[in-house]
Amino acid sequence: MEPGPAVPAYILRGHEAAIHALHFYASNALLASGDSDGWMVIWSLSSKRPVAVFKAHDGGILQIKHWTTNRLISHGRDHKLRVWQLRQEDFAGLSTKLPNDSNDTTSEAVASASTHPQPWLLHSLSVNALNFCAFSMCHQDPRQPTSEEPAPQLIASPNGLDSGGIDIFQLPSERRVSQIRSDTAGPAGMVMAVCLFHQTTGPDLRLVLISGYEDGRIAIHTHQGNLGDPDGPPGWQKLTSCDRAHTQPILSLAMLPSSSRTHFFTSGADSLISKFCLPSSLADMHAQDLQSEKCINTKHSGQQGLSVRSDGKIFATAGWDGRVRVYSCKTMKELAILKWHKVGCYSTAFAVIDPVVTHEAGGDAGNVLSTTASPASMGDGAILSTYTAAKDLTKPMNALDTIKQQREEKARRTHWLAAGGKDGKISLWDIY
Repeated sequence: MEPGPAVPAYILRGHEAAIHALHFYASNALLASGDSDGWMVIWSLSSKRPVAVFKAHDGGILQIKHWTTNRLISHGRDHKLRVWQLRQEDFAGLSTKLPNDSNDTTSEAVASASTHPQPWLLHSLSVNALNFCAFSMCHQDPRQPTSEEPAPQLIASPNGLDSGGIDIFQLPSERRVSQIRSDTAGPAGMVMAVCLFHQTTGPDLRLVLISGYEDGRIAIHTHQGNLGDPDGPPGWQKLTSCDRAHTQPILSLAMLPSSSRTHFFTSGADSLISKFCLPSSLADMHAQDLQSEKCINTKHSGQQGLSVRSDGKIFATAGWDGRVRVYSCKTMKELAILKWHKVGCYSTAFAVIDPVVTHEAGGDAGNVLSTTASPASMGDGAILSTYTAAKDLTKPMNALDTIKQQREEKARRTHWLAAGGKDGKISLWDIY
């Protein structure tokens, strides 16, 4: 008897508006979601219930990332990029009333201020959000040793005046430290997706920015040395571009996790998904156009929210047809079609999978049963569990505490794939 179609392990209901941002953090103990009305919900993965609900922006939320376990960065359609402090002790002062729980006639603005207090706002930057392009971030110096203090970050987002340009900001200074202007030789339209990262080329460390545009073009720029240093090397250099990556606007762009940072994927409003390879020596790219290593025609237009799992084995897309599709990173073969949402999906996110896997005693040696999320990969101050870190481990645990800890550990080790869409619901899938 053939197995039936895959079904979600859980459905998280709470948003009234379309969900455009999802992000696992705190060693997979928490899931942050943001909708098109500006609401952010922090979900506990062990209880599948909200632990914090607040209005983060006056417009829709485009992106959510964590700086550290206790700091979240959100990018809104109100042209603001905000850094929130969300420590374990801060949750007690925040509301857990979901946006769809409101039954009164009070205006949304009044209800938000009175019943949903915001967490401490650490930083606020004015950025562009007209392009529907979410920000990208990376460490300013990846070689900097880890410490208790949050490491300085670089933020890439579209320029406010030049729709094809890109600004680079620095946190915590909140300064714009660099700018990439649009290509005057052949305008490509608005910036639709950006990816900022460091790549090691021999003894050198280069900052690389990949950008996708409205006309389907991809451009790659690189910068060597410190940004904003007047005595340093020249600014950004355009290395190469691909003028025919997609026939319609690029909707998402994601790197394949690896130490070399050589491959990335793109999806667009057309039905194409492409995989590109960056040579190990970026200097070799000046003389040639970027070519896709592999391109597949999915025959399903509008796949966005492309995300790659941290082990680099699979990636997923959110489809306008309500389907979440999972592909192999190596072969780009379609592995699964996850059908549950009746309307379009806009966002996907994977829980972090550590490359060091553990196997259950007596289990199949080739079957990965559980994984451990590396605290180092989750940022400074990472914790094994948001709800167990604050406990006094010297005190004996009763039966209820033991059950709770086991439930948290099981949720943290699950290979979650989250998907959100126009229906305001989040489907949680336990796959591969």
